[in-house]
Amino acid sequence: MARIQFLFSTALIGWAATALPALAQYPSAPAAASVPSTGKQVFGKWCSDCHSTAGGPGSLALQRKYHGDVPAILEQRTNLPSEYVTYVVRHGVSFMPSFRKTEISNEELALVAAYLAPSQGKAH
Repeated sequence: MARIQFLFSTALIGWAATALPALAQYPSAPAAASVPSTGKQVFGKWCSDCHSTAGGPGSLALQRKYHGDVPAILEQRTNLPSEYVTYVVRHGVSFMPSFRKTEISNEELALVAAYLAPSQGKAH
């Protein structure tokens, strides 16, 4: 058993000596400063392409669904509880995909849900 552990350790060290310099050519993760810090920034990064303009696919789908009874642009809505936003983002709805925690973190999702919630008094 000790011989197998020794051989495995030796192989691992050999691999690390050759692989790690090759990995150095890849850029590191983005700095923390580039992570969105407000709900509006998170919305801008993940949601706005589909939900910020009347011609966005998400806005068009909501226009068809609600026949103009409520605004199709999410930032204009006044009836989006944060719990509903959180559920839809994590589970998807219709043709909107779900977003994993590795895409939108729980912290970012809480920011965007609070941003869209009616009690936040969104300023544009």
